[in-house]
Amino acid sequence: MTFDFRAELDVLARRIEQNPMLELFSFEVCAPVSEEAVKDAEARFGAPLPAPLRRLYRTLGSATLQWCFRSSLDEQNRQQISEKPPNTIAEHGLFDGSIGIASLENVLFNPEYTPLQLEYESEFIFDGTVYGDNEFCRMVRHFDTVDDCYAMSFIVQPDRTDWKMMLLGDYWIEYDYSRVAYLEDYLRYVIATWGLVDAREELFSEYRGDLREPLRFDPDLAAARVPTILSAM
Repeated sequence: MTFDFRAELDVLARRIEQNPMLELFSFEVCAPVSEEAVKDAEARFGAPLPAPLRRLYRTLGSATLQWCFRSSLDEQNRQQISEKPPNTIAEHGLFDGSIGIASLENVLFNPEYTPLQLEYESEFIFDGTVYGDNEFCRMVRHFDTVDDCYAMSFIVQPDRTDWKMMLLGDYWIEYDYSRVAYLEDYLRYVIATWGLVDAREELFSEYRGDLREPLRFDPDLAAARVPTILSAM
């Protein structure tokens, strides 16, 4: 059964909004992309979209969800979350939970959604092929702009019917420290972990994790990344 990310995102936003220990800062979903607009984008890009990505943009145009644990939590609840005291400033960005699904236009055509070209480049082996760093960077398209540090990005391989994804760190430029995944598995993890930034870092940050098999969705693995204060809800 196809995963309905749009519907699951609505449910997640309601759960956050109704939870007295959490503060929902923003939630916005833009109108779906029309079939005509999708076809136009594919023609301009010069390659068809993978079926899962096409289905997603036919349900939403972009999406933003951001939340934090409330700074007023008592000590008992704080200890249930993590070893570090929670507050309104997460480790890398402003929010404990953050989802930033970029528009199709930005993913495919906005140069700011592709890593900068390097003055001094080496080689990077991805999926059995050797690329120069700049050549590889041109294949990267940021999709979920999580926060200032992390972005989940597509690696566009025109000869593939599906595009692998990697978590880029260090302000969206570090691409050799991620386990790869496919879109639907990634979206399932995002919902199952309440959009927690730390959960995605723990799931996908792995030096040369791209050399391993893509990380498929495992509900137990996702649940292990969710504080008991949330999983008990």
